[in-house]
Amino acid sequence: MRKSGFYPKLAWGNIVRNRQFYVPYLLTLMGTAAAFYIIAALAGARDLPVMTRYIYLSMFMLIGLFVIAIFAVIFLSYTNSFLMKRRRKELGLYNVLGMGKRNIARMLGMETVYTAIIGIGGGILAGLLLQKLVSLLLCRIMNFHGAFAFYVSVEGILYTAVLFTLILIGNLAVNLIRVGRQSPMELMRSASAGEREPKSNWPLAILGILALGGGYGIAVFTNNAGMAFALYFPAVFLVILGTYALFSAVSIVVLKAMRKNKRYYYQTRHFIGVSGMLYRMRRNAVGLANICILSTMVLVMVSGTLSLYVSSQRTLDKEFPAELSVAVRYQADNTPAFDPDAFTARLLADLREKGCPAETLYSYRRVTVPMDEIPGGYLRRHEYQAQTKDVYFLTAADAAAITGEQPADFAPVTLRFPLTAAAEQGSTDEYSEITVDAARLTEAVPALGGAFVNINAPIWLAVRDDAALQTIWDTQAAAQRIRISGGTPNAMVWQIFCRLDADSETQLTAAGELDFGQGYMDSEVGSWERVDVDSKENFTQDYFSINGGFFFLGLFLGFLFIMAAVLIIYYKQVSEGYEDRERYRIMQDVGLERKMVKESIGSQILVVFFAPLLVAAIHVAFDFQLMLHLLTMFGLHEAGVTLLCTAGTFLVFAVIYGLVYLLTARTYYRIVQ
Repeated sequence: MRKSGFYPKLAWGNIVRNRQFYVPYLLTLMGTAAAFYIIAALAGARDLPVMTRYIYLSMFMLIGLFVIAIFAVIFLSYTNSFLMKRRRKELGLYNVLGMGKRNIARMLGMETVYTAIIGIGGGILAGLLLQKLVSLLLCRIMNFHGAFAFYVSVEGILYTAVLFTLILIGNLAVNLIRVGRQSPMELMRSASAGEREPKSNWPLAILGILALGGGYGIAVFTNNAGMAFALYFPAVFLVILGTYALFSAVSIVVLKAMRKNKRYYYQTRHFIGVSGMLYRMRRNAVGLANICILSTMVLVMVSGTLSLYVSSQRTLDKEFPAELSVAVRYQADNTPAFDPDAFTARLLADLREKGCPAETLYSYRRVTVPMDEIPGGYLRRHEYQAQTKDVYFLTAADAAAITGEQPADFAPVTLRFPLTAAAEQGSTDEYSEITVDAARLTEAVPALGGAFVNINAPIWLAVRDDAALQTIWDTQAAAQRIRISGGTPNAMVWQIFCRLDADSETQLTAAGELDFGQGYMDSEVGSWERVDVDSKENFTQDYFSINGGFFFLGLFLGFLFIMAAVLIIYYKQVSEGYEDRERYRIMQDVGLERKMVKESIGSQILVVFFAPLLVAAIHVAFDFQLMLHLLTMFGLHEAGVTLLCTAGTFLVFAVIYGLVYLLTARTYYRIVQ
């Protein structure tokens, strides 16, 4: 067997003969390698005109590299295990015919070499061909005005080759260990092994139910973004654990309970269906759980990132009603007092000198205090708790000028400001307390930071006049100075929005050159602590860079996971086809009609095939509330948008899932027949 070229020819012949299994595997290897190379190339792209936007891109691509690398290790190991399971009888036959374990090892080594050349080499080549197209798509999604120049990433090629070579070498090592430990007869019998009736695993079934209940419970009872962020990954772990237990143990327990019901079980249709499902669930539990988890990941990633992306412009328009936002923070009892009119005149003059004429859209004053809702009012918080929200106070006249509606439903509201740390925790009654008439606004007033920074949606309260607003500021300022021994109170904020009559570049330049100093005092304008200048154009670029990057990553990884799910489904259908072919013949031999046998097996296939999709839909339904809380951390407070994106994503995915079923079912029925 040392004849030159024997092992390469034998290995290539094995791949050709087993092309029904190898072709999908090689295509998946190529797709995963191409995806890894493209992400690696994008992570190294430094031809963007704005460095901060490159930082966003690099961050997202590094996350993608890590996820794809972990995915490649797990998934390629799983598919390799399936391939070897289908080939054990073949390898056992080689062993019986005289090939030793070393000869088989050399043959498998050559097969790995061919797999590496075709899969890794083809993947890198596909990545090079698709790199420009993906770059253009990324530019479009992230709102980049320029495109990446095409280049060959030597580092990306090297990283891709090393990673996937190591994975294939690891799979080869596992295969050699398995073959070396089994005798030829064990290898040949392994194809028919595992046909014993599955046993009820009550401990695993109970653990699965508890895990699912725990994950779902976290999703249902989490009521703010902070808790959602802290508990999301523990909830995901519990749901994954529960999913595996659901398909491998809970399903067996349920089917055996159905079999114990004699009136139900001893009917021809039910007898065949329940018996067949018992063995199907035993063989396919892990594969079905993998399909379910991959489907859930696709639905959550794509729907969440899509929600952020489609709502980006709407969120920006809410936060920036005009092209320029200027917020002046000042202490209302400082002298000389801040003069909004004088500041406006200076601001407009500065913009005009910079070639960017401007006009005022509107301005208003507000006081922002972090508070907890209590019966009949609000409690001041110096340290944020999970339930703490920023409460924005402004006058009814300003609210009406901005929203176009006069605030109604004024009611007495108690505002409680603790004077000591013990009072804040409820241990004493040392408070400074006032009652004001206030109306809660249903729509948030534009205020930079209101939608983008607040984890919990802020509360807007309109008070009757300037005197009430000043009273609130005076009370919180006095309490703060007592509570923190001379601490600085929350500032009064005067916000102005200006329309700019200039092109985008001029707007960006003018806004960037506005400089009012820090802690400035002026005889004409007065005194202030800080001036925050924000350009809508600049904020739009950064906001779309972040949300677009998330959306691109969600789409990219979603496509990768769909590809993995399709391969698992294909292998499952092929595997079941070979197993059902013998079962199909036996059932006909014992006298069952061909039509009844076909209907029974067809119904089982449908149930097993669509069970992961149904369970994934349930997972997403419970995850929806958690996702809403997490999205508020990115400025999205619109449940309706997220609901529509989730429903749309599920419908599209269900259509793709159904098409995959139709295509793979053809292969199944061709094998059976």
